[in-house]
Amino acid sequence: GLSPNTTYHFRIVAVNSGGTTYGSDMTFTTAANVVAPTVTTLPASSITTSSAQLNGNANPNGLATTVYFEYGTTASYGITTSQYGLGSGTSTLGVTATPTGLTPNTTYHFCIVAFSSGGTSYGIDQTFTTAGITPPGATTQAATAITSSGATLNGLMTPNGASTTAYFQYGTSTSY
Repeated sequence: GLSPNTTYHFRIVAVNSGGTTYGSDMTFTTAANVVAPTVTTLPASSITTSSAQLNGNANPNGLATTVYFEYGTTASYGITTSQYGLGSGTSTLGVTATPTGLTPNTTYHFCIVAFSSGGTSYGIDQTFTTAGITPPGATTQAATAITSSGATLNGLMTPNGASTTAYFQYGTSTSY
């Protein structure tokens, strides 16, 4: 029940029928209270089809602390971002990481992780879903340069940010 980082004095006392004897004064200091970092996983932001900004807060609680995020398609994660030093302050700091190469229209789990000599702390699980790829736009326009044996087919295509191929189907019915 002693207080952390506190100096205490002590001595031995011996008592018998002949009297009381006191030993010399000695001191000891209890160890400092070592506390693991405090972390909070915050919602993801800037979500695209292939990336997202992971957000969190971490307080080193006075010990040199390293922080990173774990993420993956399940709460078992499996992927980690780069680790970086957060310092040894006592203030809560914002932490971000932006993994890339994510799969479109997929739900990902993530949490912040911080560790120091005081221990390792894990934030709660958060999820986000990457954006889906927008289908291309396609507008058929009137045929031109029509002859007895040919025609020029015209149309407009909008790729909407994805690699897109366009072609025409034609035939003597809507079965093409």
